Amino acid sequence: VIVKLPTADPGGQFIGEMMRLWEREHRFYLDVAPLMQIRIPRAFVNIAEPPCLVLEDLAPAVVGDHVAGATLAQAEQAIDAIARHHATWFEHPLLETFTWMPGLDDPSILTLGATFEVGWPLFLERFGDELPDRCLRWCERFVGDIPEWIAGHFDEPITLTHGDYRLDNLFFSDDGSVAMIDWQLAMRAPGQADFVYFCANNLTVEMRRAHEDDLLERYVAGLHAGGVPIDAVTVDSVRQGYLEGLVFYAVSFGASLLTIDPANERGTALFEALVRRTFAAVDDLDAGRSLGFDDDG
Repeated sequence: VIVKLPTADPGGQFIGEMMRLWEREHRFYLDVAPLMQIRIPRAFVNIAEPPCLVLEDLAPAVVGDHVAGATLAQAEQAIDAIARHHATWFEHPLLETFTWMPGLDDPSILTLGATFEVGWPLFLERFGDELPDRCLRWCERFVGDIPEWIAGHFDEPITLTHGDYRLDNLFFSDDGSVAMIDWQLAMRAPGQADFVYFCANNLTVEMRRAHEDDLLERYVAGLHAGGVPIDAVTVDSVRQGYLEGLVFYAVSFGASLLTIDPANERGTALFEALVRRTFAAVDDLDAGRSLGFDDDG
């Protein structure tokens, strides 16, 4: 079995409590896990206070490697799995009963500007000379617009999003199935958020450039195959969400440098991969222009 306990790091504890991470996963396993149609580990023990989960070991399934990046087969399997999951929960009436589960009005999103103000100077000190200048200006321009931008999505169809849909949280089996772990960031939100996060930074830059259009179309086709109405989610709407979401994640990474433990070498390597891959996508796709910005911000 796998025993999951809160971090002992004081900074991590503060962030976890602020975002109610352990409460959210506790309630997920109580209320949602019995209804899931995708593979997740069973919880043999689920204690709220002090938080403790004893989970099924998913061996011999193999966990992905976010730092290395996905193979094309892994990327296609991951997109198929999240599309099936999003389709299952698309506009599901039970979502409104999960009052413990945040929506787009979650304070941790709406207060991003405050953490950005603190973290951005450090981010520029670390990455400012390596990243395209116009992408940095787009982040500085967009951060103040985020509350209004989020509010503009309140009326969009929602599903149950994973919130941290990346290779380190995915286990691949020989039969082609994918199991998902770590539901601490589960939200009621438009599903494209998971697609953006996976495609933008779980693929190497070369892999993304070669396959992102095909993966986007594959994701939308998977939604439609799962019963989502064709006019409810389109390739064009997901592509627009992808472009805008790239800038949002670039801002969020710029605000989160303070949360990275420099003594954790893999954590540092992962964060650097997130930053470089996401900013490369923002630049490649002129993502700031999707928000009406020019190259000067």
